[in-house]
Amino acid sequence: MEIEGCSNTACRRPFEISEYGLQMPGTKEREDITCPHCGHTITRISNGFFRTHALSGEAEAQFNASNPI
Repeated sequence: MEIEGCSNTACRRPFEISEYGLQMPGTKEREDITCPHCGHTITRISNGFFRTHALSGEAEAQFNASNPI
């Protein structure tokens, strides 16, 4: 699990990224990571797939306090 801020300058809201399905090393492909708030998509290399989840209001406030823009 990783928490990352959206790279869309109009959004910048944090969300959770989880990577699954890492069973086949050496078969890395480009996989999309989509912000659950605005739908902005970035691509990363993985041998699995990514799922994103919005943070709770409290977790988002804590992230923003610890990581000012």
